[in-house]
Amino acid sequence: MLRVGRITGAHGLKGALRFRPDNPDSDTLEQVKRVFLKCDGEQREFRLAGMTPLNATTRRITLDGIADINAAEALKGAVVMLADEDVPPAKPREFYYYEAIGCEVFLTDGSRLGAIQEIFSNGAQDIWVVRDGEREVLVPVIEDVVKAIDLPARRVTIEPIPGLLD
Repeated sequence: MLRVGRITGAHGLKGALRFRPDNPDSDTLEQVKRVFLKCDGEQREFRLAGMTPLNATTRRITLDGIADINAAEALKGAVVMLADEDVPPAKPREFYYYEAIGCEVFLTDGSRLGAIQEIFSNGAQDIWVVRDGEREVLVPVIEDVVKAIDLPARRVTIEPIPGLLD
C-alpha cells in the first residue's frame, strides 16, 4: 500500500471529504478508481466517485457509501492509501518517494554517505534525509547535486555542493 494523504474532515452535508494529499502536485489520485482508508486500526476500501481541488493543498473527494456529514466526520484523520497494483507507473525521469527510501547514497568519489530514510519537500525542491548511524545529511534533489539514480540497484550518486557535508 502507498500512502497518498489523509482526510482532514467533512466538506458540506452530503458526505464529501476534505483530503490533504502528501504531494499536492501529484495527479496520481485522479488516475485511480479505488482508495483504501485506514482509520482506528481498520482498513476499508472505497470507490472514488469524484475529486475537485479546493485550494493548493486540499481536495474535495467523494466516496461511494459515504453519503452524509456523520459518516464523513467519522473518517476524519484517516490515512488514504492506494494498492500497489493501482499506482500508475512513474513518468520518465520521475519516481515515487517510496521507491527511493532505503537507497544507498554515494559521493562521486565512491565513498558512502548513508541511506535515504525520509523525503520531504521544502517548497522549492525535494529533500532527502540521508542517515548513517547518528550522522544526518539533508540532500537537495537538484541537478547540481544528484548525478545518478539507479532504483533497481538501490543506489544514488551525488556531488556535494559546498557546505552540504559540514
